[in-house]
This record gives sequence, C-alpha cells and structure tokens, in this order.
Amino acid sequence: MSELKIVVCDDEEFYRSEIDKLVSVFGNEYNIDIETVLYDDMTRLVDDMLHHNIVYDILLLDIDMPQCSGIEAARHIRQKYSDVVICFITSHERYALSAFEVDAIGYVVKPVKYYDIKKQLEKARILVEYRKNADEADKKFLTVLVARKTEIIDLDKVVYIEKRRNQCVFHLYDGEILCYDTLKNVYNKLNKDKFMFSHQGYIANFDHIKEVRKNVICFGNNMEIPVSRKYHNMIETKHLDKIYRLRKRM
Repeated sequence: MSELKIVVCDDEEFYRSEIDKLVSVFGNEYNIDIETVLYDDMTRLVDDMLHHNIVYDILLLDIDMPQCSGIEAARHIRQKYSDVVICFITSHERYALSAFEVDAIGYVVKPVKYYDIKKQLEKARILVEYRKNADEADKKFLTVLVARKTEIIDLDKVVYIEKRRNQCVFHLYDGEILCYDTLKNVYNKLNKDKFMFSHQGYIANFDHIKEVRKNVICFGNNMEIPVSRKYHNMIETKHLDKIYRLRKRM
C-alpha cells in the first residue's frame, strides 16, 4: 500500500497529539506512508468532506464532541462516503452500540493504548486495500474462522502454518492464530509461489526462509520446522537461487 490518509478528530489537544504519535508508530511498524490530518472541530471535518470533496481513507473520531458528536458526523459522512473506514475514540463504552449503527469497525477507549489503536488500524488497512484493489488484496489476505468469528490474516506476516489435528495454526513472529480448517483446505487458498509444503504437517512461507538444512527449515528468531526428503531438494534449490539473485543485485 502506497499511502493512507487518516483523520484524527478530537477537541482535546492532548489526545489529538497522542493518537497522532500512535498512528505514526503504526506506519513505521508496517512500512506504510501515512498522511495524518488533525481536526479539533467535527463540523469542519464534515464540511470538508461533504462540500469540498476532501477524501480520506480512515477516520478516527472522538464521540463526545461539542456542537456535533462523532456519531452525528459519521451519519452525515456516510450519506456520501459509504466505504470510508470509521473508528471511534471514546471515554465511555456505552456508546459502542451507536458506533456499530453507523457501520464503524470498532472503538477505542481513552486513555488510548498502542495495542488497541494498532488492532483497529490493522483492520482498517485491510478494508482500504480491498476497496482500492480487491484482486491484489485477495492475494495478501486470508479470511479464516477463529473462535466462532471470522478474522482476516495478513499473509505477509505468516512465517509458517502448522497442522494441529483438524485445525491450523498460523505462526507469526509476534504470535499465532488458530483457525478451524484443515491444512489442505488452507493450502488450496494460498499463493503456491510463496507458500509450499515442507512436510505433510507444515507449510512454509518462502519469503521468511533464512536457511535450509538437512532436516529443518530455519526462519530466524529460533523458529524452525521439519522438512521431509520429498520437499527438501525443491525448497533448497529455490532458496539458493534466491540468494544467488540477491547477490547479483549487490
């Protein structure tokens, strides 16, 4: 994704500044260029979008604002921009139901913590990518069933996938996601140039492979999986070819 245009609208300067900093941290972590626009007046934001045709990708709106609340603003904005991604910032969880009535992706409770805003921005980023280029987004994300709800997985972050009975575990460098599906079904949905079986119970993300040994594939951070004789030569050859091509570019 080239750039995200994100609005932070809050009448308190402290929270505008804090959220702006957290959005910047998110951009650095995910290597995304983010243009953040700060508003202290909800009516001005509505006017800019409805009457001056200024378009944004994501709106982070404080609910409890003077003159015009975040909920009211969202209702007006939705009349013209049905697909803009909206997330609310609030001091009170009692507004949660109203947030979903205007099709918001969620809400973050003050004082805002990075983990909470990151979780919402991750969802928002995926929705924006689907809106801009659905075909490319289908290659980058996978929708799975997790604990009776659907979740979208960023496949670039998946290091490897492991079979665990009739379930699959997606291993990331910073955690894991367990879904209710078979490894075979998951493999059929993946890009075969990027994801490959290393063993009957494991699928490796080729982009994360650091070393191919006799019996294991190493990803770094003490993460490794078995590789069987059936797949070893193919994966090793492809990995060595990648190293060769990278060295030629230097």
